[in-house]
Amino acid sequence: MTAPHRPDPAPVLAKLKDFQRETVEHVFRRLYTDTDRTNRFLIADEVGLGKTLVAKGIVARAIDHLWDSTERIDIVYICSNTDIARQNINRLNVDPDNQFTLASRITLLPAKLHDLQGRRLNFVSLTPGTSFELKSHLGLQDERALLYRLLEQIWQLKGTASLNVLQGNADADNFRALVRSYRDDAEIDASIAEAFARTLGDSVNEARQEQRPDIRARFDDLCDRFARVRKHIPPEDRELRKDLVGELRELLAVTCLRSLEPDLIILDEFQRFKHLLDGRDPASGLARRLFEYEDARILLLSATPYKMYTLSDESAEDNHYEDFVRTLAFLQKDKARIVAFEQLLQEYRRELFRLPDGSRVRLKELIRGIEAELRRVMVRTERLAVTQDRDGMLVEVPATANRLEPEDLASYLGLQAVARALDQGDTLEYWKSAPYLLNFMDEYQLKRALEKELEDPQRRAVLAKALAGRPGGLLAWRDVVQYVELDPGNARLRALIAATLDAGAWRLLWVPPVLPYYRLDGPFAEPPIRTFTKRLVFSSWRVVPRVIASLLSYEAERRMIRSFETAPENTPEARRRRTPLLRFARADMRLTGMPVLGFLYPSLTLARVGDPLSTFATGDTTQPPSAHDVIEDVRRRIETVLADLPAPTPGASLQEDESWYWAAPILLDLRSDPAGARDWFYRPELASIWSGTTTTPEAEEVPIWAEHVELARKLLSGPPRLGPRPADLSLVLAQVAIAGPGVTALRALSRVSGGSESLSQMPIRDAAAQVAWGFRNLFNTPEVMALIRGLNREEPYWRRCLEYSVAGCLQATLDEYVHGLRESLGLLDTPSAMAASKLAQEIGSALSLRAVTLGVDDLQVDAAANSLVIEPRRMRARFALRLAAEKAEDSDEETRADQVRQAFNSPFWPLILATTSVGQEGLDFHPYCHAVVHWNLPSNPVDLEQREGRVHRYKGHAVRRNLAMHLGHTLRGFQGADPWQSLFDKAQHERSQGTSDLVPFWVYPLSGGAKIERHVPALPLSRDRERLEALRRSLAVYRMIFGQPRQEDLMAYLLNHFSAEELGTIRDQLRINLSPPHDRPPGE
Repeated sequence: MTAPHRPDPAPVLAKLKDFQRETVEHVFRRLYTDTDRTNRFLIADEVGLGKTLVAKGIVARAIDHLWDSTERIDIVYICSNTDIARQNINRLNVDPDNQFTLASRITLLPAKLHDLQGRRLNFVSLTPGTSFELKSHLGLQDERALLYRLLEQIWQLKGTASLNVLQGNADADNFRALVRSYRDDAEIDASIAEAFARTLGDSVNEARQEQRPDIRARFDDLCDRFARVRKHIPPEDRELRKDLVGELRELLAVTCLRSLEPDLIILDEFQRFKHLLDGRDPASGLARRLFEYEDARILLLSATPYKMYTLSDESAEDNHYEDFVRTLAFLQKDKARIVAFEQLLQEYRRELFRLPDGSRVRLKELIRGIEAELRRVMVRTERLAVTQDRDGMLVEVPATANRLEPEDLASYLGLQAVARALDQGDTLEYWKSAPYLLNFMDEYQLKRALEKELEDPQRRAVLAKALAGRPGGLLAWRDVVQYVELDPGNARLRALIAATLDAGAWRLLWVPPVLPYYRLDGPFAEPPIRTFTKRLVFSSWRVVPRVIASLLSYEAERRMIRSFETAPENTPEARRRRTPLLRFARADMRLTGMPVLGFLYPSLTLARVGDPLSTFATGDTTQPPSAHDVIEDVRRRIETVLADLPAPTPGASLQEDESWYWAAPILLDLRSDPAGARDWFYRPELASIWSGTTTTPEAEEVPIWAEHVELARKLLSGPPRLGPRPADLSLVLAQVAIAGPGVTALRALSRVSGGSESLSQMPIRDAAAQVAWGFRNLFNTPEVMALIRGLNREEPYWRRCLEYSVAGCLQATLDEYVHGLRESLGLLDTPSAMAASKLAQEIGSALSLRAVTLGVDDLQVDAAANSLVIEPRRMRARFALRLAAEKAEDSDEETRADQVRQAFNSPFWPLILATTSVGQEGLDFHPYCHAVVHWNLPSNPVDLEQREGRVHRYKGHAVRRNLAMHLGHTLRGFQGADPWQSLFDKAQHERSQGTSDLVPFWVYPLSGGAKIERHVPALPLSRDRERLEALRRSLAVYRMIFGQPRQEDLMAYLLNHFSAEELGTIRDQLRINLSPPHDRPPGE
């Protein structure tokens, strides 16, 4: 068994905030060292407080505790989906030498985890839905290909029949190719393969003892049935195959679970698979094999471990009290304690009803008893207790632009006329939520009824007449094709457009930095834009995210395209004609893309002489300089270093030689660091490294791009033949030094990789070059080209991109982004070279996110001809997106939901993200968003807080904005590496003594500063206004009715007997405090 070094918990614990360390120590004692320790513990911290990092601290303490007494330590992390797993596994890992094995299915573990028995420490990540719930008997073709590889060795399979059996419904060629890849490339864990052979043998022996057909005999029988490939397989054969493959998958799952010897199991957001904890179905049985492993500790993570609040009309299975007691029973495993605790809760309820009588002594005693009992198996930290008014920086923004227009009412009447014709109910709630419903609805009862009725010519005529009478409610596709401005058709959508596009957001390719090093210019200088934040929109209806993504993206694109083109067309053919302008091509025996290469080049010299942060740090303390002043300052420095370069070649030409724009930065690097320049350029694979692995050039560009790199490389071979220098050379180089993508990326990456000394490190420069390539992809999209050329039509285009980057202070943007990204990706302990590479991949992925296409139905109505035809269309979306997997434009590939989330968590597009509330637990949306739009209000106060908790998180956008406003001036004289680390250190140092680390990292209120914005675009005089007021009032009370049946009755009683001010006082006095003890009495 390999014996790696013993992981040191100290560095992991040192990075935790004080309240996180307190949780780690309390939980560790409860799980491992207390005399009355427990095997199961719940961390129920409020959303966004870093439960994953706390879990990492517990993992570090557990490994250190078990190291001397346990031969092999297995840490198993289970979360509800792979999106959350990808987000969190790097954050959880305490040992850089031992990466987490991410297996979406337990049955794929043999191919994912290597040398299980031979390793001292194993980290495994699983998702329960595909690991325990083997509902689809055939599973994935990946699983079946792995099964074939295992069975091939165990049963000595030969011929094609066995392949045909395990092929399932997959394409024959694809399946065989997958089998070959497992045979040739995949390393199968030997111990699991051997264990699977024993499991199969046991199954065969058991069946034979019971005198029933064993699995091997049944497999051989199927091989006879599937001896040849058939298009039409008899139903009986299909069923037999499905049952046998399902049984093989289950046996492999059992084998994999037995192979694991879990010491610590982490169940993240476990409420989404809670049925596995105590169910009696086969899936729960599989899960219990893992959960009940001898002496395994189980750590549960969830901000909502049980239904926090239930209404009287909600189903019994969603009942708060039953769910709470059930969760506690899993944690305690002690019926007597549960019964005693339920009696405690009953007395607490009786005392709450006696509150109006004035006595609170017994109630306080009961609260302390509840706290003490619960802290044995759970803790919960809340951020709202940090601020005096407990609002946690929250503000409700009035819906000032929520206008209802006459056309909106006309569209409702038209929609309702169709609904009546289809014998459907009232469409008011749909209409309030989205326009053009018949165009965008999918899988709704109303739409299905419409499609069914169109099959009847007579009914089709009735519907055509109903729609023709009020056409305003339908999307006119001819308008979309001609980039005509569309009526929002909905008050809420109109308000969202006013707050974003009308404010100028359509001109933004990235969110303006909260701490610009000079005054923002151009599109970034407008007052509403300087404080712009992204919007996260929650809706109860599935149609809403599709409508928002389609129509907001269309309108943004329409404005961009029309800012440059007078009569544009919105067709695939027209888009193909808008060819990329930052191209690498050849014309008249000349490589035409060399200036673009210079624009992208990560010049070491320019990075050193043109840092705008240096100018900011040495400037006036009252306000940042103008962009012009910074350019002039850097220009003077560049003119000094240019004087050291060779003079133009005599007689080369009388005209200014534009080759200087790309040659000068390389020549400057060659002069300042000859060895470094040659080492970087002389690598034969530089062209492919530069273009990156995730953002490769178009196929036809590959050889030409390599030729451009080769031409740049020739500068290092001897004195170049260059003509007279352009008069504006120092100006252009100053702009590149300040805001060129390669140079700014080089500085930003170096700030989190050791400072200026790391600028010359080859991996850092490689990563910077790849980030620059991502910017090339961004600037080459058709709508972006139109936007930038619309701002300044002069050529060449790369100069306009450079001006735009200067205007938006790209350096400050990337510095802010990279600072947070390194932490969020879990790279703080990763070597700088590897960290830079992963940062570049993440940034490049966000910059290169492809537009997606969303389905929309074009309803073509001709009442005179009694004709109504539905023509499927697709609309592009990128400026605004919905959180879902979507078809990428011009590709069969799919853009995953987690790719969309990663891009939203960058400063780049999408600037608006729309989603339903379902399934967002555990996901972050806060890095560039502190505005939540409640398109539809949730039914209870907990869901309202959960939504807003998505953006109220560690170092969120609002926190950084306030930090910059309050402490940005303290960077005068700054000479360190990372300005954002300096700001957070200063804020931590200046806070009041005894204040939790929630300040400044989660909460940093500032008078006149940014807040978490709650937007509720409810119509005036609507029921939504009343519901909002009810939710506001219930927010103050629901925590007091914790652990109670019939919560709605108790809440109504308290709301009727106390004013809002009285309830606020009572709430603070009687709060059930489950934060971990830290030298203070429970309940205080």
